Amino acid sequence: MDEISTFAARLVACCLDIRSVWSIEHALLLFADERTLAHLRKCEDLRRIDIDVLVVTDGDRFENVWGPRKLSGSLGRWAWQQVSPDVAYYDESRWDDAGGQAGRVVRVRRKAALLWRARERVAA
Repeated sequence: MDEISTFAARLVACCLDIRSVWSIEHALLLFADERTLAHLRKCEDLRRIDIDVLVVTDGDRFENVWGPRKLSGSLGRWAWQQVSPDVAYYDESRWDDAGGQAGRVVRVRRKAALLWRARERVAA
């Protein structure tokens, strides 16, 4: 198991309400709820400065768990599209580096990979 998968497993073990964990370019994206986000913010032993952890709380809006600056956004604005059970694509906005000078904002299509998904609960 690689380092990112091991870290994802620690997050899931700490918060049983996480529904899925996705690996994106520079972070982990967790589908959960507000309560899970609040709980993770109290778990200092899980905090890593080298991996951003974003929590989707309502199916669209997300916030980062830790960090010196607050990050938030929307899967809709990212044009998040799940194309299979374990692959999704999203748009990332970046400054185009035009010869070392600040250029225009460009959108880059990125791939996300599912690391973990909760099992479906069977009705009794």
